[in-house]
Amino acid sequence: MLDIIEQIIKFYLQYKKAPDVSDLKLEDTSLMEEKKSLFITLYKNGEVAGSSWCINGNKRPVVSELIDNTVYALSKDERFEALELKDIEQIKVRLDIIESREVLDDKQNTIEKLDPSKSGILAIKKDYENIALILPNIHPILLTGEDFKDVLQKKLNEKKFQKEEYLLFEIKTQVHRNF
Repeated sequence: MLDIIEQIIKFYLQYKKAPDVSDLKLEDTSLMEEKKSLFITLYKNGEVAGSSWCINGNKRPVVSELIDNTVYALSKDERFEALELKDIEQIKVRLDIIESREVLDDKQNTIEKLDPSKSGILAIKKDYENIALILPNIHPILLTGEDFKDVLQKKLNEKKFQKEEYLLFEIKTQVHRNF
């Protein structure tokens, strides 16, 4: 799948539009039918330069998710400047395929018990006004499950992270990267 993302990056940066599936060389045609949730993170010079995912990504074919998420990460992630053709040699990719999403229930499964090197977290505010995802093994300051709280507080732009106000899910992913 990394090769497809690299094709999408090259096409988009050259033509300033998303490629159609027919513009891509797909060696694995199952990606036109298979459905999975994906998270794409783009890096430039070792720093995050864009990212994208869809919470309901498992409802569309993988190739469609790859196209949409890659184009968004390249050009529409408002936290970063859009990437350009001159950046192409510096762009690196991390692809997380979300394998499982389990509810944290505050009884046996709690945020504090998570191992950030193996698990990520999805936090959805109960009024659905705020959402954040932290991938497994992505952030160097996450050493224990307790550390998720400070990072979530910043990502969610909360004065204090109140886990009771959120639906929390443990996320497990399969990671692919070209660096």
